[in-house]
Amino acid sequence: MRFQNILFIGFMVTALMSAYTEVKKSEPEIILIPDGFTGKLHIVFNAPNGKPPQYEGGSRVYDIPPSGVLVTQMDANEGWIERGKVKFFLVSNTGTRKPIIEVSESTPESVRAVYYGSIGQAGPVFGCTIMTQEYIVGTKSQRTDLNKLLTIFEAIKVKNIDKKLFEGMC
Repeated sequence: MRFQNILFIGFMVTALMSAYTEVKKSEPEIILIPDGFTGKLHIVFNAPNGKPPQYEGGSRVYDIPPSGVLVTQMDANEGWIERGKVKFFLVSNTGTRKPIIEVSESTPESVRAVYYGSIGQAGPVFGCTIMTQEYIVGTKSQRTDLNKLLTIFEAIKVKNIDKKLFEGMC
């Protein structure tokens, strides 16, 4: 009986170690946000008619349009990502990038920052279930203003996102 317990514990430790090493590591990301944008932004993945993949120095680049909805051909960047490997920039009309911080407990309420949102599925959107990543940009009052926090469904309708971008997703 004791041998079986030791064998069982050894098996469990080995299984846990294997599971830990199998966790997928995400690629670094650069997220380019139009200067002046506030509210929720959305990245929609796996859209054959979306924006082609873009990389810069080994990092994925998500160049968010003024609508706040980027539809891309890229797969979702699932898995764990090291701290500091996601970089956010505000981009001026001339293309100048200015770093913007991620929200933390010490972020002053009046400072524009990015709240790192969730990745998940939504649907149906034009008959398909879609994979999206969401972020919220602005000061604390802007990040909590429900009028600016459009769902992906509301954003597509209000921002007149072209239905053609979603063709072939399902």
